[in-house]
Amino acid sequence: MSYQNFSREDFVADSYFRKWVKQPDTATREFWSQFLTDYPEQTETIRQAAELVLQLSEIAVEKAPVVTDEEQQTTWEAIQRRAYPDVYGVRVLPLYRRRWVWGTAVAVIFAIGWTWWWFAVYKSPERVYQNLVSQVNMPLKEWINNSQHAQTITLQDGSSVILQPGSRLSYPASFAVDKREVYLSGEALFEVAKNPQQPFFVYANELITKVLGTSFQVSAYPKDRNVVVKVLTGRVSVFAQSDSQVKEKASSRELEGVVLSPNQQITYSRENVRLTKSLVNDPAVLSNPTPALQRFVFRNTPVTSVFRTIEKSYGVTMVYDEDILKNCQLTADLTDEPLFRKLEIICKSIEARYQILDAQIVVTGNGCTSTAE
Repeated sequence: MSYQNFSREDFVADSYFRKWVKQPDTATREFWSQFLTDYPEQTETIRQAAELVLQLSEIAVEKAPVVTDEEQQTTWEAIQRRAYPDVYGVRVLPLYRRRWVWGTAVAVIFAIGWTWWWFAVYKSPERVYQNLVSQVNMPLKEWINNSQHAQTITLQDGSSVILQPGSRLSYPASFAVDKREVYLSGEALFEVAKNPQQPFFVYANELITKVLGTSFQVSAYPKDRNVVVKVLTGRVSVFAQSDSQVKEKASSRELEGVVLSPNQQITYSRENVRLTKSLVNDPAVLSNPTPALQRFVFRNTPVTSVFRTIEKSYGVTMVYDEDILKNCQLTADLTDEPLFRKLEIICKSIEARYQILDAQIVVTGNGCTSTAE
């Protein structure tokens, strides 16, 4: 098995890793020693995973029942009577088999306790928010929106935050010299004052969003299955708290991780621990396209030119075979149609189809033998 790209959670779930932490032998010591030599960048991840395994073991021991020999004997007799109701004598298992079964029971208790603790406590999104806030070395203000309507917060640097009901935001009265950091649980729309020398970070439970100056929306309610970041203007980068390179990406002056442009979004699945990049549900025309691009009126226009107009207007990427579609033309007024309806009309007129792959619009078809009306 390759452990090179394992996260802390992956190590904790791996039985061979847990064996090395709790019951090391010559083979496990040699293997993990060599692994750390080959992949020193995983040292901190392994340290955290080992610490977590030991903590979980302590919880399992606390929850495991203390069973006396007399209680073991009584339990086995009850099991035998239920299994063999017609047999008057009770067949007592050898001591070594009883120990094995009780060991299995303790293992089951450990597994149940680990699962409960991991998902109900350690992985709780609300706990993640509280842990992040508690680790900050400077005083923070916390704004909790308990009302039924959105509330606007103006930060020290001039950035504004529209905080939705049921959400909370923690932020310093004055930002650090080299970066601006806020902490969100819930949903908010950010309008960030541009300052490339002072990157702006939003820690929204499992995700970190890094921007230099833009507007975007973050939805990270504790009870939702997904955390979503949508970009309205500018560009942002998003990466997970569990990313092994999270510190390097956060300290870099560049936008690293998954970079999003307008009308793009990233969805973090808490269930599958996976990031998925896509287009927003209703892409909007960019706020500053040229006036000619806002009407979408075409008459015998090559469809390749139509696609370029859509790209510039919405800031999206369209992928298609220009040679195959070069003879296709479009006559239509698409001004009042949303983006996906535009695409449906275009594709229907040229007998093509489209799909969204990794936030790109991919159009496929057999081309046109004559001018499309």
